[in-house]
Amino acid sequence: MPNLQDIERVQTQMEQMLKEDPRDDFYREASEHHKKLMAEIRRRQEWWRDLPPRRAAYAYLGKIAGELGIPPNYREYVITMALNDMYSYGKIQHLIDDPLVSDIQIYGDHFTFYIKEGKRYISTEGYMDNEEVLNFVQKKLSGTNYRFDMTNPSTDAILPDGYRMHVVGGPAGWTLPEDEDGRRLEKDCLIVTIRKPLRNFTLQELLSLRVFDEKIYLFFQWMQRLARSFVVVGGTGSSKSTLMAALLGLIPPDRMSCIIEEMPELQPLCAWAARLYERAPNAEGRGAVRMAQQIVNTLRMMFDNVYIGEVRTSIVLWEFFQAAATVTYQTATTLHVAGFANAGAAIRRMAALLSSHESRPSTAMVGDLISMSVRHIISMRSVPERGGKRVVEIAEVLPYEPREQRIPYVIIAKWDPRTDTWAFHGITEQMAEEAALHGHTISELPILENPNVQYVYL
Repeated sequence: MPNLQDIERVQTQMEQMLKEDPRDDFYREASEHHKKLMAEIRRRQEWWRDLPPRRAAYAYLGKIAGELGIPPNYREYVITMALNDMYSYGKIQHLIDDPLVSDIQIYGDHFTFYIKEGKRYISTEGYMDNEEVLNFVQKKLSGTNYRFDMTNPSTDAILPDGYRMHVVGGPAGWTLPEDEDGRRLEKDCLIVTIRKPLRNFTLQELLSLRVFDEKIYLFFQWMQRLARSFVVVGGTGSSKSTLMAALLGLIPPDRMSCIIEEMPELQPLCAWAARLYERAPNAEGRGAVRMAQQIVNTLRMMFDNVYIGEVRTSIVLWEFFQAAATVTYQTATTLHVAGFANAGAAIRRMAALLSSHESRPSTAMVGDLISMSVRHIISMRSVPERGGKRVVEIAEVLPYEPREQRIPYVIIAKWDPRTDTWAFHGITEQMAEEAALHGHTISELPILENPNVQYVYL
C-alpha cells in the first residue's frame, strides 16, 4: 500500500508532465544535433568558405547528417536550422526584416543595438556571444572576396544581398560596469556593424516627407536643369546620400554618369550610371584600388557627370576638384560635417582637407578650387523629434576674393527649427543669368535683392 508521500510524488510528476510541452524534448535533442552538424561544417573549412547555392547545400548537409548518425526523425529539422544559419541572418533576422531599422551593431558577449527611425535601441533577441559572432561573420563572408580572422582583424564588406558589414576584432572591446573596487574594465569582443542598402526615394517622395518644401523642390529642379555642381553636407544618418541619389533622378536620360565610392552603396535614380569603387588588397597585400585612382580614371572615360559617394580624405577631394574642371556637365559629392551643418563649416572643412594635400597648395589655389568646383552647398540634419530629416540650409558659393583671401557665399534658403518651416530668400542674379544663357527664365523663384554675403577667411 503506497504511503502518502509516494502518492504526492507521483501526482507532482504527472502535473509536471502535463505542464511540459511534449515537443520540448525534441527541441533539446535537435539543438544538440544541430551543434554537432554546425561543428562538422566549420571543420570542413573549404566547403564553408565557398558557400554553394542553398539547394546544393541541402543535399550536402543531408550527406553529412547521415555520416554523423543524426536520427532520421531529427534530420530534416536540423538541416533546416543549419540552412537558416548559413543563408539568413539568424538571431537578427527580425531586425533585417524591419523596414524602419537602418543599422545594426553587435558587441559579442554584451549587446546588440539597432537604429530605428533615428533612435538607438537594444535587442535582447539579437544577443550573441563572441563565438556566435565569429561564426556569423565567417558565414556571411563565405563565397565573397572578403576575409576576417585574427591575422586580419578588420574588414569592410558588401555582402551579396547588398548589405554592408564592417567587422572589428583583435584590439576591440566593451567597457564593463563598475566592479566591486569601482573600476570599469574592458573586455575584448568582436564588433559587427551592419548597414542596410539605401532605399530609393524620389524628390517628390522626399517633399511629401517634409525633408524640404515646395520652393526648395523647385530650386532643386532648376539646379539640376542647369547642371550646377553641389555638395551635400551633414552628420552621420542625415540622409546625405539619399538626397543626392534623388537629385540624380533629374539628370537627362541621354547623359552618362559615373559614381565613385568606397563600396557601391548609392542607389542613383538616373538612367545610365557606371560604377567605380575601391578594392581591398589581397592576402599578399597586393591588388588594392583606391578611390583617388578611380577618379583619375574618369578623366579618360568621357562621362557627362561624375559623382563621388563621400569625400573623406585630402587626396580624394583634390582629385575630385581636378575632375570638376574637365567634366562636361555636373560634379557632386557628399561631405561629413558634424553638428549643425552649414555652408561656412563645409567650406572650412574642404579648405582644411585641401591644405593638407601633399602638393601643399597655396591659399589662392585652395580658394579657387573650392569656389570654381562647388556652386551649391546643401546642408542636411537628422531631426528625430520632428520624425525625419531636414534640409536646413542651401547656399551658393561665389568667386574667391584673393586680395582679402576669403570665399564669399550667400544663403538661398534656411530651415527654422522652432516652426519646422523654411524661408526661401531667392536665387542669385548669377543663377538667373546662367539660366538666361540657356534660353530659360526662372519665373517661379524670386531673385535675391541686397544679398547678405558671408565669408570664410582662409
